[in-house]
Amino acid sequence: MVLDAGELDARVMQAIAAEMKHAETAFPSPSPEPGAAVHLRWFTPAMEVTFCGHATVGALTVLAEEARTIRLPEQGVHRIAFTCKAGLLHAEFTRGEVGRVRLQVETPFASFVPATLPGNLRDALGLAAEAFDPAPGPRRTAPGIASSVGSSNLFLRLRSREALAQVHPDFRALAAAASAIFVGGVILYVLEPAEGVDAAMRCFFPGEAGVEEDPVTGSAAGQLGVLVQETLPLPLPRKLVFTQGDELGRPGRVQVEVRPEAPGRFRSWIGGGTRIVLRGEIDLKGA
Repeated sequence: MVLDAGELDARVMQAIAAEMKHAETAFPSPSPEPGAAVHLRWFTPAMEVTFCGHATVGALTVLAEEARTIRLPEQGVHRIAFTCKAGLLHAEFTRGEVGRVRLQVETPFASFVPATLPGNLRDALGLAAEAFDPAPGPRRTAPGIASSVGSSNLFLRLRSREALAQVHPDFRALAAAASAIFVGGVILYVLEPAEGVDAAMRCFFPGEAGVEEDPVTGSAAGQLGVLVQETLPLPLPRKLVFTQGDELGRPGRVQVEVRPEAPGRFRSWIGGGTRIVLRGEIDLKGA
């Protein structure tokens, strides 16, 4: 994340994100919304995105623990609002027993519709038809429910953890096949791959976002939490654990809590802890 981004324009933010080469770089600035603690923007190396999960957890934790622009009490749960391209969302800070802050972030509302799996997209993933679980079948985020990259996400359940590990996409072909059906992200997942894990995921955004495979995707994890609840409902609130990034050598865990909002309507909150591993400065002279 880049502190004090309020005076940076989108061109400079995009240039910084391209230089950082992370899946997303976060840029906090004052929010125009009364009562909101901060406004967040996120850029991949190629474009601005609507919402981002793990960069939000990281950015808000840094603002609370390092910049101290978000004031936290010593005990209890502290709730804030923040704004972004997805609208007004909320986050909850909790200080653990050793003083470390843990954070849960509200994700944008998600719902799903049945989809088809084109043969060229399946071929681009390098998987046989038998690798895909017929239940519940392909699902994509419903019309009006954007993925973080602006268009729909396509969710495909596989039969086994082994099949998930064996995926080696042809990214150029995958980008073309996904674009043809107006899909921004292709998310593969398998349920209950290990004890204590509800799903393992892999997320590909090889098109305009410029992210071939994301090591951890909080926004997609939030959507998957809703999809799991829609297809395999249990009483709410419901806590889930998803893993991602093992195939990239960057294993991660995302904690998801699906909470009720109204009869027949629910929303995911994602969260976890943050560890700062690098601090630095950027010289913007001439930028």
